Amino acid sequence: MLRPGAGVTGTGSPAIARLTLAAGMASLLDSAAIITVGAALPLWRTGLGLDDWSVGAISSSFTLFIAVGALLGGRAADRLGRARIFAGTVALYAAGAVVLATAQSSSVVVLGVVVLGVASGADLPSSIALVAERAPARVRGRMVARTQVMWTIGVLLATALALAVSPYGLSGIRVAFATLAVAALGTLVVRRRVMRTVRVPVGAVAPDRPPSDGSAAGHGGSRRLLALVAVFYLVFTLVSNTFGSFRTYFLVVVGGAGQTTATAIAFAVTVVGLVGTLIFSVIADGPWRPRVFPAGAALFVGAQLVLALSGGEPLLVALVAFTMYALAYPFVGEGLYKVWSQELVAPDLRATFQGATIALARTAAAGFALVTPALMSWSPAGLFWFLTGAAVVASAVGWVITRATTT
Repeated sequence: MLRPGAGVTGTGSPAIARLTLAAGMASLLDSAAIITVGAALPLWRTGLGLDDWSVGAISSSFTLFIAVGALLGGRAADRLGRARIFAGTVALYAAGAVVLATAQSSSVVVLGVVVLGVASGADLPSSIALVAERAPARVRGRMVARTQVMWTIGVLLATALALAVSPYGLSGIRVAFATLAVAALGTLVVRRRVMRTVRVPVGAVAPDRPPSDGSAAGHGGSRRLLALVAVFYLVFTLVSNTFGSFRTYFLVVVGGAGQTTATAIAFAVTVVGLVGTLIFSVIADGPWRPRVFPAGAALFVGAQLVLALSGGEPLLVALVAFTMYALAYPFVGEGLYKVWSQELVAPDLRATFQGATIALARTAAAGFALVTPALMSWSPAGLFWFLTGAAVVASAVGWVITRATTT
């Protein structure tokens, strides 16, 4: 146990490392849920006889209730205590995964994604804020970025699991959801142990604790910056949620790939993304973070442009675009948003800010997910022209924030 007043030294502190791992499981479970639901969409479409709008309604419901969970969970974490929310939401996650593992109809699938979405959304802001408040300021960005590494590992593991069970169709995806339930229960056990051994050390946050009015630490025009961070994350999420939720669906329905081939492509490009996320976790507190942003932004926009010009065909072109996206998002995406939201917000409002901005972004993404399958059927190129515009806006706003926080 950390003794009061002992402080936390460096990123190698065993207690903080354990806390980061346990908290990072929120990101891992959230991303694994998004990928598994995305992998299930074409199987539910065929196995349950769904049309484009029904598929969109399921994906939209999932994303919308992630937003609801984030909004409620973030505020509750700041008011009732982050450790309570941090330790409790995974049981609800496990329940949602069990419902999806046993669902035999579209109505039960919707119930499952609602429960899973609320649990995933509520867990994220509290767990990330908990890491930020217990890590020293000099390494806070790296510790928060490591939760994004866990996010990418979740994508990788969920994709690998979906690939392993893909030959078994709907029965296989049921096994994937059951595995998520087991992982959530295991996480609950680990979290309870960690929270009994890690306490907030006196002086770990106080030296650089900003005022409680939500102002940025050390930056002028804080409200404007926070508004820009919210806009950045909202627009970025329109792109990232489409890639996360509909990548397999796109490759199968538009690209004509088989379920196994589509999942294998997703797995391969996720490995690329994991390498980039590991690099970002090393540079998150250093001068290289703003330096790599322009290159990442160029790749981010370029990936959408390639798909817009080609319509996603042939399959090789789609593979190139997905690889470009995987190279870009670690340096211009959610990891950057998480670091900004901890650096610029007062400690006692961090979970609230993240919950609100996640809710805003996921609500917008839910509305877009509702129409995405129909847009894919009508005009894949049109869909990606829209995403190209979104990527340009996100990159421009991100560059403004980057310049403001490094000058």
